Amino acid sequence: MDRAWYFRFSVFLGAIVLGWLALWPSIDRVEGRPGWLAAPDIVKEYFPGRISPGLDIKGGLRLMYEVDTDRYITTQRDRAAHRLLRLLGVELGVLTEEEADAPPAAKLTALRERITVEKVGEQAIRITFANAEDAAKLTRTFLRRNFPNFNRQTTSGAPNRYRLYIPEERVLEMQGKAVEQAVRTVGNRIDNLGLREASVVGQDTDIIVEVPGADPAQFDRIRSIISRTAQLEFRVLDDAQDYVATVTDLPEGITKQAETVSAGTSNPSVTTHYLVARGAGALTRLSDYIGTLSPPDDRTLLIGSLQEGRQVGAAHADQAYRTYFTLATTEVTGRHIEDAAVSFDQQQGGRPVVSVRFKSDGAELFRQMTGANVKKRMAIVLDDRVESAPVIQTEIGGGRAQITLGSYSDYNQLMQEANDLVIVLKAGALDAPLSPANEQMIGPTLGADSVQQGANGALVGVLLVLIFMAIYYQVAGVVADLMVILNLLFLLAIMAVFEATLTLPGIAAIALTVGMAVDANVLITERIREELRLGKSPRSAIDQGFGRAFSSVFDSQLTTFIAGVVLAQYGTGPIKGFAVMLMIGIVTSLFTGVFCSKVVLDWVVRGLRVERLRVG
Repeated sequence: MDRAWYFRFSVFLGAIVLGWLALWPSIDRVEGRPGWLAAPDIVKEYFPGRISPGLDIKGGLRLMYEVDTDRYITTQRDRAAHRLLRLLGVELGVLTEEEADAPPAAKLTALRERITVEKVGEQAIRITFANAEDAAKLTRTFLRRNFPNFNRQTTSGAPNRYRLYIPEERVLEMQGKAVEQAVRTVGNRIDNLGLREASVVGQDTDIIVEVPGADPAQFDRIRSIISRTAQLEFRVLDDAQDYVATVTDLPEGITKQAETVSAGTSNPSVTTHYLVARGAGALTRLSDYIGTLSPPDDRTLLIGSLQEGRQVGAAHADQAYRTYFTLATTEVTGRHIEDAAVSFDQQQGGRPVVSVRFKSDGAELFRQMTGANVKKRMAIVLDDRVESAPVIQTEIGGGRAQITLGSYSDYNQLMQEANDLVIVLKAGALDAPLSPANEQMIGPTLGADSVQQGANGALVGVLLVLIFMAIYYQVAGVVADLMVILNLLFLLAIMAVFEATLTLPGIAAIALTVGMAVDANVLITERIREELRLGKSPRSAIDQGFGRAFSSVFDSQLTTFIAGVVLAQYGTGPIKGFAVMLMIGIVTSLFTGVFCSKVVLDWVVRGLRVERLRVG
């Protein structure tokens, strides 16, 4: 036995040991397994992967959501329109770069006298300049640097008017990115819930979420967390403009109240008004009325809970809501958050709050925004709802902030709300909203017969193949049977490492892989038989048989692997699962059929010094 054989034998044994260790924790989870198969804790610690049964085997929840890509495009257009006016103000020298995020009202009014920005349709902006000198600032270089998704188009008969639009090919690209981002965000939220068996896949503009074996008591929470937009924004309030004071003819159930607040270092005490709605249906009533109002450009009315000394646990019918007059948009959003965690505010009796830490760019933006608006109120807005509106006492550095939840639930519900908010903030916001399209509750016994029949069919097929090989090819057949068993070990071990989900198509792919693994051994064994008939020694016949059969084995496996790649690329759901399992099986069958079987046969003829190799 030469040194090269010992090296190959070491690799062979190492692969078996690693494969077993990777698969052991999954076997440990099988109900009714013998006690001696229990995996030690050290194995579970270093090999945490596991094979999870799919929805068609275990039952569970299947949700389908449609990604609102049209609204995503409109939102991107609206953000661009907001930034366009301010960036042009910097180009014209009307605003400084520090004032671009929160421009003073007087300068903003002066800027609007020179530039008019209008939203056209769903994906276009019309911009009109008062004079040609200002229009010259809207160069293609300016657009490429700040608004790469937009093209510029002149308007006939209006030399100082331009139309900025998103071309159709870019729209399709942005919609695709919106779906990808939604799949990634939903997947992160599912992972943060600890549902490692769940799968999230995108299909056109749809997202399909499958949660095998989930506790029915968790379903409502899962739905809520998946579909929550989680758009977090930090907006400066414009208390200096008392817009609500000009609102008249209030409908029944909505009142107007006044408060004295700080509106900046130069306006430490101003009186401003806000709208209030109380009782059952207050939120809907106030939202509907606000929709009929027309606040000034770049300003908006948002709704938040009205505290009024209420305690945690107040009944829903006793809740009240109020308005806040804020800037329409902000540059500091949930996209700038690095991490989030639940903490406790001792000043509010240990009430759960959410502490957030910004990324480096977000921390700088937050510092600039708070520094430019000292002594003004800042609204912390989550999904267009004001959670709190503290006064900015000083410039806030360090990249940290705190969100006080405005929910009137009991302590446990408030803690759950804080935990859920941390999950969605850490996973990221959904730039494109989701709308439920379909929902199915699949019972664990729905496909019991199909599962049993599929498993039995695969088992019978494997056993028949093993028996045939052992009888027909004798010693070589027994070696081939060992390779089939090893192939299954390696295949399942790889599934456990990548925490793959086992489904009925996956079981079919495993059965097919066994057949292909046997096919490789048949080609090699037949080639060895031919060499033995020519009078060659067993050692030489094995070397020649493997060498000359390799190209045929590799070509046949490669063509099937290519078919699997195509199925995985264009297939969805069960088809894609079948293709992935097939490709993994091809890799493991090549390893066992070509490498491992040669190691074992070499040991038979060299280590045992077999003079006559029985190959049928």
